[in-house]
Amino acid sequence: MATKNEKSTPKEEHSSEAEKEQKTAKKSDSASVENDLDNAPDIESLTEILHSDATEVESEEAIDSIDEWVDFLKGHKEDNIKELSASLKELKKLLKAKKTEASQVVEVLQKLGEQTNAIGDEAGRGVKGPVHTLGKALITFSHKIERAAAKAEKEA
Repeated sequence: MATKNEKSTPKEEHSSEAEKEQKTAKKSDSASVENDLDNAPDIESLTEILHSDATEVESEEAIDSIDEWVDFLKGHKEDNIKELSASLKELKKLLKAKKTEASQVVEVLQKLGEQTNAIGDEAGRGVKGPVHTLGKALITFSHKIERAAAKAEKEA
């Protein structure tokens, strides 16, 4: 006959099953995040582009990169990711427009940089650094565009 300590109540069994399900869900979420990161567009190559001369970046190259990131971000449910995706779409619209003021592009790039940095703040180990680097590069690139526009305006 089992002693009182060896018996488990249905409530304890249910609790134990719930804990197992939570652990399994966390493992699958973790695997999903790792898998998601494996499929992410290359942050380093984008950062390199952003460190280049702002006047030499082709809008088609930028639009292709935006499309790649928007596709990657599809399906994410987090509000900050949705906001980032919306900002990317806004930037794409500006780059495709026939007449866009540099100040509009600068504003969206700065917003993207801030959003990216905020996402980096919440990111895990191994991801935080590259995401922050990208956020800073977006903001720096916006300043480059601002300076190039000011220079072009003086020369005109």
